[in-house]
Amino acid sequence: MSFVKIISGPTGSGKTAVAERFQKPIFSADAFQFYREIPILSNQTTSKSNVHFVADRSIKNPINAGDFSREAAPYLKSDGIWAGIGLYLGAALFGLDEDRKKGTPFQGEPRMPFRMVVLNPERKKLYSDLDHRVDQMCERGAVDEARRIYELKQKGEIESSNPVLKGIGLKHLLEHFDQQRNLNNTIILWKRDTRRLAKRQMTWLRKFCPPSPTCIWVDPAQMDFLTLARFFEI
Repeated sequence: MSFVKIISGPTGSGKTAVAERFQKPIFSADAFQFYREIPILSNQTTSKSNVHFVADRSIKNPINAGDFSREAAPYLKSDGIWAGIGLYLGAALFGLDEDRKKGTPFQGEPRMPFRMVVLNPERKKLYSDLDHRVDQMCERGAVDEARRIYELKQKGEIESSNPVLKGIGLKHLLEHFDQQRNLNNTIILWKRDTRRLAKRQMTWLRKFCPPSPTCIWVDPAQMDFLTLARFFEI
């Protein structure tokens, strides 16, 4: 039986890194990774080979969940690994709701059967890793990356209503450039809100993707890759 193979989990849990180990095409369902202008802030993989829906469009033309639902549909039967969580993953797997705008959040019948691995790291370690990731992003140039977006916004090339500007990290740095707070306090707030995002995502996963015969939860620190491969019938 053909089914969609999915790696999910909260931000910072290592979804893409796990997906890459299967050496198959990767299909990203991450609302932030579509945009080529923010590779650092969206933590895009450095390997763009055989990766779909990563850095494939400009932030000037944001994609909503409904558009993504339509774009993703032809790829569901592909022999690859999907990596993502939340609205955009739901849009890919379940299509559109009655308003034909938002992805259905794992309710009703999916477009195709799927099996999902949920990465469930120990909370203290996850939060520590997320704080460290923010520091690494700053070292790699996240502040300059956000400054370029700020300049485009000031020139009117990006609308203030653009939903991508609300993304964790980018939102905080744009507020810093508007002199709402200094950089140190900006980073503190960025880290706090990233941890809060991870907590909300875990709540979402427990509600919509609980353990079942087609959804297994694993701690990445204790993960047996061969078990995952057997689960995906690879």
